[in-house]
Amino acid sequence: MLDSLKAGQKIRCTVTRDIRVPRHAATVERLMRQDDDIKRRLKKAQVYRMANLLVKSRGNRPWECRVKSARHAVAGKGATWTMRFIPQVLNDFKSIEQYLKVEAA
Repeated sequence: MLDSLKAGQKIRCTVTRDIRVPRHAATVERLMRQDDDIKRRLKKAQVYRMANLLVKSRGNRPWECRVKSARHAVAGKGATWTMRFIPQVLNDFKSIEQYLKVEAA
C-alpha cells in the first residue's frame, strides 16, 4: 500500500495496536503532528503561552518562565489522523508499518 501512494495524496492513518517501543511512539506522534487539526491546536496553544508568558527577575534581569506545551498528538491504539503524503516520510511509515493501517482518504 505504501509504495502505491503519490505525493500530495490525502491519507488516513489509524494506530491498530499499542506501541511499546518509545522511539516508534515518537515517530507516530511526529507523523500525527502533520494533521491540519493538530497543527492548528498546537499553534493556538503556542500563541496562548506566549501571550501569558510569566517574566520574573533573576539576577536583576528579566527571566522568562516558559510553560511546557501540551501533547495534542498521543500515539495510542485507535488514534486516527489525516495528512498529505510526502515521499520524505516513506521510510518513517515503513519503520512503523506494523502499528498502522494506512488508506487513501
